[in-house]
Amino acid sequence: MKAEIVATGTELLLGETLNTSAHYLTGKLSSLGIEVDYHTTVGDNPDRLEQILRQAIGRTDLLVTTGGLGPTVDDLTKELVAKVLDLKMELDAFSLEQLKQFFARRKAPMPLNNEKQVYFPTGSKILPNPIGTAPGAIIKKNGKTVIILPGPPFEMRPMFDTYVWPELQRIIEPHTERMNERVLKVFGMGESAIEEVLGELMSLPNLTMALLAKRAEMHIRLVARSSQTTSGEASDALDRAEEKIRQRLGDKIFGRDQETMIGIVGQTLRNKHLTIASAESCTGGLLGAALTQEPGSSEFYLGGVVSYSNSVKQEILGVNEDDLKKFGAVSEEVAKEMAAGVRSKVGSDLAISTTGIAGPDGGSDQKPVGLVYIGLATPEGVQAKRFQFYGERESVRQLTVQAALNEVRQHMLNSERRL
Repeated sequence: MKAEIVATGTELLLGETLNTSAHYLTGKLSSLGIEVDYHTTVGDNPDRLEQILRQAIGRTDLLVTTGGLGPTVDDLTKELVAKVLDLKMELDAFSLEQLKQFFARRKAPMPLNNEKQVYFPTGSKILPNPIGTAPGAIIKKNGKTVIILPGPPFEMRPMFDTYVWPELQRIIEPHTERMNERVLKVFGMGESAIEEVLGELMSLPNLTMALLAKRAEMHIRLVARSSQTTSGEASDALDRAEEKIRQRLGDKIFGRDQETMIGIVGQTLRNKHLTIASAESCTGGLLGAALTQEPGSSEFYLGGVVSYSNSVKQEILGVNEDDLKKFGAVSEEVAKEMAAGVRSKVGSDLAISTTGIAGPDGGSDQKPVGLVYIGLATPEGVQAKRFQFYGERESVRQLTVQAALNEVRQHMLNSERRL
């Protein structure tokens, strides 16, 4: 099955909004064996949008649109799809009632122009939108399927997952080739180093492997193709490949698929009934934000100190003034004292600290931009590790956060091995 994705919205063409929906939808469709041939973005211009819709419907089996379902005059996706398919627009009474209830829950009057959002091409299968005011729709005619989805990703994704995904699974033929995907996540190794270690594993039979560089980690993407009847064989092939890769990369692999570094660290802290605190300089609170982004983080994260200035390092964390003068704020000694200080102050089991030069200014030959020290205080003692990161300021800061979390992860793994 061939597919095309059309995104509408002038804000996309102006670069004001990133079109993450096309990336998401392509991945979902591809995993079903649906081949996405085109991505098209068109502004809020009815003539150009009609032209694009006619072109897309003429050359593809499945068209997915995002955007243009709002109440304003320039939101015309449904109307133009109806025109291209030669269908009338009809009011859906159930959607109108749902829309009225949406505004009633917010104790706000419903503007008259919102009624526009509950008219659909004749024969549409309506897709409810409990998050917003714009329902979606699935329209089928003459062997063509058009799926109309709202523009905002936080509305589009749950609508696709809840209503569109099951529909697509039903219409896909059993013999259609599908992509069975697995992603292994690596920290602390670059693309070339991973490729060198994996060697011949990069060319395993009946499986494709790709290395994807992310801002603060590397992903190893494994794909095994199958039909519905051979999905078990594909899963076995992925299992065997993962086992071989883990044998070579070991603890450098921190997660799989949807797992995240903070998710794994947080869950391990919970499982071990450990608490942690943070003392930050160069990351300016990003580490604390990462530690609290997981639900239930209050079970393990006690608090932190953003000690950007030397005076705060001294007065709150107890960093020695002579050490600051002798070694500088960006040093192994200060990183250790920061971690020990916040652990003592907060009373946590573990404490992690960050101090470094994020740039673009402030570096020297002895301490270049990207130099970072990460301290870790535990009941067994205090240690610090030196890192040299590269990239712009935000990259250095994000890499520092990921490296700090990885230090905590590695400490807990090593503690398990010593038992």
